[in-house]
Amino acid sequence: MVTPRTVEIASGIHWVGGCAQDGGLHCNPYLIVDGEEGILFDPGSVLDFEDVFENVCSIIPLEQIKYVVLHHQDPDFCSAVPLFEKTGATFEVVTHWRTQTLVKYYGIQSDYYIINDQNFELKLASGRTLSFILTPYLHFPGAFTTYDNQTKILLSSDLFGAFSYEWSLYAQDDYLEKMKTFHEHYMPSNSILRPVMEMFLGMDINMIAPQHGSIIRENIISYIKALRDLECGILLNPIKRDLAKSGGYMGICSAVLKRLGSIFNQESVRDLVADLELTLDENLNITDYNVTGTVLWNMIFERILARKGTTWLIVIEPFTETLSKEYDVPMPDVFESHIKKIEDEASSLSEQNRMLKEINTRLEASIQESQNKLLRSAVTGLYNFSFFKNYLTSEINSIFSDRSDQNPGLVIISLDNLERIEYLYGHDEVEEVQRNVTFILESLKERNEMLFELQGFTFAYYLPQTSKAAAQNFAEKIRHAIVSSEKFIEQITASIGLVSLDEIKEKDNYSEKLDTAFYNMATMRVKLARNMGRNTVCSESSMTEYQNATGKILIVDSDEITVDVLKTALENINYQVITASDGRTAVQIAVDESLLLIVSEVMIPKMDGFLFREEMLANSNTNKIPFVFLSYLKNDESVLRASNLGVEHYFKKPFMLSELMGVIQNKIKGELGQ
Repeated sequence: MVTPRTVEIASGIHWVGGCAQDGGLHCNPYLIVDGEEGILFDPGSVLDFEDVFENVCSIIPLEQIKYVVLHHQDPDFCSAVPLFEKTGATFEVVTHWRTQTLVKYYGIQSDYYIINDQNFELKLASGRTLSFILTPYLHFPGAFTTYDNQTKILLSSDLFGAFSYEWSLYAQDDYLEKMKTFHEHYMPSNSILRPVMEMFLGMDINMIAPQHGSIIRENIISYIKALRDLECGILLNPIKRDLAKSGGYMGICSAVLKRLGSIFNQESVRDLVADLELTLDENLNITDYNVTGTVLWNMIFERILARKGTTWLIVIEPFTETLSKEYDVPMPDVFESHIKKIEDEASSLSEQNRMLKEINTRLEASIQESQNKLLRSAVTGLYNFSFFKNYLTSEINSIFSDRSDQNPGLVIISLDNLERIEYLYGHDEVEEVQRNVTFILESLKERNEMLFELQGFTFAYYLPQTSKAAAQNFAEKIRHAIVSSEKFIEQITASIGLVSLDEIKEKDNYSEKLDTAFYNMATMRVKLARNMGRNTVCSESSMTEYQNATGKILIVDSDEITVDVLKTALENINYQVITASDGRTAVQIAVDESLLLIVSEVMIPKMDGFLFREEMLANSNTNKIPFVFLSYLKNDESVLRASNLGVEHYFKKPFMLSELMGVIQNKIKGELGQ
């Protein structure tokens, strides 16, 4: 048995892990000792139990362990908990409710301290507070991290972990590449990883202690930014790069060798390619080779398979796929042959199952299925926005051409806080909310009414014949049913707009087609309902209000002439314009005001436009505000940086006012789902 050893990484915080590792993953449990209380974090698997148990008992008596924190449900984190219970230890298991529903199947008998019910914090007897920070879908829906407010240490669970076949307790110079490899394998996408990293950038963190890999105690910000910008996962769609400008195949092959060197060791990589026709420098960069680039690319991976087997190939596969997509080069042949062969053998089907699979494939390709996919939402099964628009046009035109007295109503329901649900719990939970809302709305629907799912978490009822008072009562019934429902992970509210066709017919000055005016009036009232505080039904307005109640736009620029021109143009189409001449003032305005859109110069005092945009993204109340750059500075580097910050429109001064105004109005309409 390996001699137990512990390390006090900060005052009262101990690393109590074992020395064994499997597949490059090292077990890092931690123990906080605070007075008479002990808090054990992620005690590890059954394989690590003996080492971890002895290490913990060498620091405090077993009866002092009051809490065991489980950051998520994986067996390498928490399958040892029942073994601790069998030693006589009594403690509360601190975890998320989603984790609790799964870890109980390990046979855990202890009581649970569910963080969702405790304001996401744990106050110890001494007054010390541990804060729990949700990191949904990284890589489990209920995943979270722990921040010790006393030492400012982030116990980060899987985040900042690494593959490491040559392990050290504290991160060394090559840790960054090891960390990237781990996240490329296990994290779903940059779009999910980035918001959490941006939140961490706003925190005061002295040390990061992950459950796998090494402890990070220097250059904390650089590691957070590396993960913030990391392209990873099944949603990978990296920015295309020019292979020739990046050193050709020699450059990407060097990147592969350097990544392998950081995960395993440089000497092993040198031995790997020792008799190939290429030359390496001291940093594993290829400086010369005697074959074509494509041959070199395939030759290195064939050698990896021949000398190191599938373990090295599997470890390097996500990084290789990223390079392949970035530089638009084919994956090495070895992945299409050997790896595919292994996968095919592992998933081989009986002849009967194979035939069933073929039948199912044909069924999925049938005409009826294709039509449903075109006409219905994949999430809720309701008719979609495209079908709704055609249906509405047909209905209203028929009423108009028949000169009918029929008075249909349209009720549009926009769910208010789905962006928060997506940020906290992930996209799967958003889809669950949409399905539950559909169930509620279907239960209220009469036989001749039509229910649709529109764009942007929005639903619509078409009421073939109604009065405005009846439609108002129906809308209030919908609002109350949604806000009072217990089907959701958090309370959901809806902003609702409604209109009757008679209201539109009474107007002599509408410039749109009758069906378009009918729909636009309802969507305008949804917007007014939001502006009135949300969880509201709006049924009153005029066409003038529809044209005028367009909201606030922030212009951030120290150039008074630009500000004056743009302000005048926007006010002429009835937008309310707020201006700021520096980044810090702009941040405060964006936090305080309800904005439809921000137009910002890049070169502004106190905080440049890029930092201003980062501040907006870091705040859950401002990260959805559409953003446009308008600047004298526009080059490849600045455009790339803007793109990485999610800015789609970047105008160079002097600009075409008509083009800019068109983009502004289209962005706003897109946000309102019009």
